[in-house]
Amino acid sequence: MHVFIATLNYPPEPSGFAPRVAALAQHLAQRGHRVDVFTGFPFAPHWRRYHQYRGQLIATERAGRLTIHRATHFIPRRPSSAWQRIAMEGSFAIVHGAVMIAALLRRGRPDAVIYHGAQPAIAMLVRIVSALAGRPYVVNITDLAAQLGREVGIVGRRLYPVLDAFEFAAYRGAAGANVLSPSFAEALVEHGYTADRIRVARDPIDVESVRPVARDEAFRARYGIDADAFVALHAGSMGRKQGLLNVVAAAARRRGSRLCWVLVGEGEAKEDLVAAVRAQRLEDAVRFVPFQRDEEVARMFAAADALLLNQLHTVKDTVIPSKLLTYMASGRPVVAAVNPGSQAADVLRGAGGGPIVTPEDPDALAAAVERLQALTPDALAALGARNRAYAEEHFDQRKILAEHERFLLSLLPGRGGPRAA
Repeated sequence: MHVFIATLNYPPEPSGFAPRVAALAQHLAQRGHRVDVFTGFPFAPHWRRYHQYRGQLIATERAGRLTIHRATHFIPRRPSSAWQRIAMEGSFAIVHGAVMIAALLRRGRPDAVIYHGAQPAIAMLVRIVSALAGRPYVVNITDLAAQLGREVGIVGRRLYPVLDAFEFAAYRGAAGANVLSPSFAEALVEHGYTADRIRVARDPIDVESVRPVARDEAFRARYGIDADAFVALHAGSMGRKQGLLNVVAAAARRRGSRLCWVLVGEGEAKEDLVAAVRAQRLEDAVRFVPFQRDEEVARMFAAADALLLNQLHTVKDTVIPSKLLTYMASGRPVVAAVNPGSQAADVLRGAGGGPIVTPEDPDALAAAVERLQALTPDALAALGARNRAYAEEHFDQRKILAEHERFLLSLLPGRGGPRAA
């Protein structure tokens, strides 16, 4: 089988869906399939192209049966601007349209074209390339973009119905759809998609590389964190959806306590967070730490006593944050300040591995962390063990990627699947 995969993000970007789409591409290549990935030059989570890729317009990387085609596109200066995000997706689609057509001519027609992400213009590009190639396409939807934009205040009331209609038009012709939650499946059906072509599948996690490890003091010592502090750690993107000023406010409520709030990562909101910490003189209580190398992630989680998931109260029906899955695989307790009706709350409630508190309520967040601080080490370990067991059962990458492959093969002409319309 030969597949094209179009995706905005791809490693070395460390966060979001980049590691997940790479895992899929690598799995298919290792299984003997020929895979062409079409992506941009890495820019997340800083919203700046990585230094080593600057000045390049097009690049090709090869590893066995996997070929990665990179091409330039616009990167928003203000990620919270809907119009700049539309320009990013549009420029990607225009440039990669030419790159994908050239690949069709040079490398032959693929058996299927896959879209992976939450950028509808790229899904529409995949639909067009699929039609030109006369092959089916599949959408792996990691978020409902228009709905998420509305929930976090990026997309306004007038723009929303236009973007929503465009998004589902891009998905409607797909031979199959992989979605991360039942609410996504329901939204597709409401917009005219056939239910029997939808597969609900969890995001995969490499539960072998992210696993519980014994704590050492190296991480804490490196960043000046007291050995006896109770550490509540957030790791991942710092954007609008995360609403991390709530964490800073919780730290201010418990000024002078033994709580240490650690924010790991980058993103558009980091500058505001740093400014808020400085303005309130919370440098001893709130620490900022850069993203860690893959081999250091497990040790970073082991240095924390609890892991934080924080979202705006308006974030409800969008996807389960990938950081939650990683948290659970690390075998640590989780405190979730999220909408109680959200996908994230459902998962943590099912695992029983930590409290769920009212979002955008710093007093509630601080109190929940203090309740965990009061528990015995054995009780904390038991919460973490529940999260680990749930991750192994529901998010094991090996199982999920094998299911992805079987689903894809079932959609191909000649294997019982439909032909491209």
